[in-house]
Amino acid sequence: QRQMCIRDSTTTDNGSRYKPGIYTSSIELNDNTFDLEVTVDSDKIKSIRLVNLSESTSAMFPLMEPALESLASQIYSTQSLDNIQYSDDQKYTSMILLNAIESALKKAENS
Repeated sequence: QRQMCIRDSTTTDNGSRYKPGIYTSSIELNDNTFDLEVTVDSDKIKSIRLVNLSESTSAMFPLMEPALESLASQIYSTQSLDNIQYSDDQKYTSMILLNAIESALKKAENS
């Protein structure tokens, strides 16, 4: 008789999802480079923020920050990058941000 073991995701043994820390991914838009910073603990995405975003880049890409807020709130509640919703007018910006978030999370994953 086989038994299935279901692990509680709140345990912090070696089966943890992430290596706790802050991971960054660079984004380059029209010769402007800035970073996306993701903070994780062993099994949770704690924060996602833009760093080194100049005022001129922010002015050129006004959807960047609102798009990130929208994406981040969904990611915090689901702890996943799957089935993220975004409006058509934020599609390009959202895709750039999601790729950067995914890249940073790959660095954080326990393999």
